[in-house]
Amino acid sequence: MNKISHIIISRMKFSDKLLLEKYLKITKEITIPSIKSQTNKNFVWGLIINSEDINFVHDYLNIDFITFNSINKFINYVKNNNINIQTRHDIDDYMSDDYVEKIQEIYKENIKKYNMFLIQAQPVKVDYNTKKETKMTKYTNIRNSMFLSLCQKNVVNYILERNHGQMHQITNNVITLPEGYVKWIIHGNNRSCKRNLIK
Repeated sequence: MNKISHIIISRMKFSDKLLLEKYLKITKEITIPSIKSQTNKNFVWGLIINSEDINFVHDYLNIDFITFNSINKFINYVKNNNINIQTRHDIDDYMSDDYVEKIQEIYKENIKKYNMFLIQAQPVKVDYNTKKETKMTKYTNIRNSMFLSLCQKNVVNYILERNHGQMHQITNNVITLPEGYVKWIIHGNNRSCKRNLIK
């Protein structure tokens, strides 16, 4: 089998610079250690970000990433490089150190059976201030998790082409990971993040 190509994509394109700084604090504390701790390093981390914020964010986070100033630029990159696995992961959430490894393991096991399929993780919700964890309603093949990977032998579709809840319209081949691989961190700022993120 040819080498797997894998991108983890996060959106950090804010209109509100103060909110960007609040998110960066959580990103540095939660997501960056998660990215760095991955036992499987065969992936790149991509950020959809305003061009004027790149240097500030890079200096603040002190980690390598590739950048796109629009979803269309991301789509072109994935298409031109035939990226097998596209994983969406919010900039303020946790992933276990074997998350990438598990996704790629499932990809290898299933890509001969399906040309395209989804891998979704069943998150637990965590209150950032109290650290209290709350179980969430189970996701299904028609109710997709926000923690989602699109796996393809050859690129036809894109993980950000539609809302995560509609990704089953692309394919009904869905594999669900159990709890433990990802945590959705609730920290107050992300209750209104949809209004502050730019397409």
